[in-house]
Order: sequence, then structure tokens, then C-alpha cells
Amino acid sequence: MKNIAGKTVLITGAGMGMGRLFAGKFKDASCKLVLVDIDKQALEKTASELNADAHTYVCDISDKDQIHMLTGRVHEDTGLVDIIVNNAGVLYGYPFSQCPDEVIARTIDVNVKGTMLLTKAFLPDLMSRKSGHIITMASASSLTGVPDLAAYATSKHAIAGFSESLRLEMKKYGFSNIRTTLVYPHFVDTGMVTGVRSSVLLRPKDVVDRVFTALQNNERYVYMPWWLRFIPLLLDVLPTDLGDWILFKTGISRTMETWVGHAKRP
Repeated sequence: MKNIAGKTVLITGAGMGMGRLFAGKFKDASCKLVLVDIDKQALEKTASELNADAHTYVCDISDKDQIHMLTGRVHEDTGLVDIIVNNAGVLYGYPFSQCPDEVIARTIDVNVKGTMLLTKAFLPDLMSRKSGHIITMASASSLTGVPDLAAYATSKHAIAGFSESLRLEMKKYGFSNIRTTLVYPHFVDTGMVTGVRSSVLLRPKDVVDRVFTALQNNERYVYMPWWLRFIPLLLDVLPTDLGDWILFKTGISRTMETWVGHAKRP
């Protein structure tokens, strides 16, 4: 189990939900905190609740110019980053035929483009030390399709592919001590999924605790619940119509019908 005390940890989406819990978890592990969020008030609340010497930065991670400025400020204030927690994300539920263009754009911009831009900006920090860790929050929707969640599921498929490609690149180019953890959680009980109809609703603290353990043990993947790891295999082995019948019978087709989330539009 690796010791991360004194390491500098950058957390996106640190203003609320799991981002705030991640910040508390790393504070308790005696890490230096770099907290990033688009919401200044939420970010200040996180820092206040932590009562810790955290560096906070307001940044829209989908904006490359803001990412560039963020990188300079972080390096000036704290030096190199050791651990990146790609937690920021947005979720909107619409039948795809009714999904506003701005919702599609915002979902891809934040969940995919933002994750990639921020990781690319701080990856040289890890490469210069030939060590570090990158945690990327994917989703159960990275493993299958979900009706009324096409934009979000697309974005989570994309960052799962990104994380896996990056992991293999680090090995290929001699940076095998830069570890990655790809997290596949079911719906997590935060404001982002308010109103979702699901028999599985994970506690944010449970997810954060499990991811932290995975970091300490250099685990590549986290599935919550554990049985999610079998979904791709089952869907591959079962006839398509039977797999679809199971997904519909278990209620997945109706999960987003009552969703209200943080807001209906970006």
C-alpha cells in the first residue's frame, strides 16, 4: 500500500458532491490540495469546510485558455502535481431526439474535452518524476447504452477509452510507474442524479472510500457494485434481444424519466 502523504493532489469538480468528499479524504491523508471547480461559491464552501490550507482555482476545464492559465498558477503556487482526480462532469437526461444541441455540446466539452485537456496539461508533471496517479471517474453507462442518457453515456464511453489508451501509452514509453485508476460507478446519490429511478443508488462516501483504497493499491479498475464488471461479458454472450429484455425488465429503460438533477439545461 503506497504512502501518499505530502503528495500534491489536483481534484476537479471539487466544489460539491464527491469532489468535496475526495478533498476531505486527501486532506486526512496529509496531501497538499489543489481544488478546481467552475463554481466559485461552491469551491469556497469546500475550502471553508475542510479548514485546511487548500489552493482553490475557479476554472472551466472545457476552455483551453483557462486550462493554460490554471497550469501556470498551480505550478507557481504549489509546484508539480502528483495525483490527478478527474471528477468534474455534467449529466443531463433527454430522449436523444429531443436533446438540445447545447446539452450535447456541454456534455462532451466538460466530460471529454475538459478531462483530456486538464490531464494533458498536468501529465508532464508526472512524467518529469516518472511517477504519479490519474483517477478518472467513468460510469456504469460506459459499459452499455442507457435510454434517455445518450450524450452522457457517449461521453463516459469516451473517457474510459481515453484512460485505457493513456495507461497503455505510459507503459509503452517507459512511464509504467504512472498509474491510472478507471472508476465505473452506478448512479451515485448526489445532486446530479436527483429524481433518478434506480434500485441501485450508491452513497458518495462509499465510492470515495473505495476509490481511495484503489489508489493506495494501484488498482486499475473499480466497479461499483462489483457485479458491473460482468455486464459487457453478459451482453456479448447473450442474444441481443435477450440482453435488451433483461435491461428493460430491470428498469434501466426508465431510470431517467423522473430525473431533475441540478438543472434541466446547461
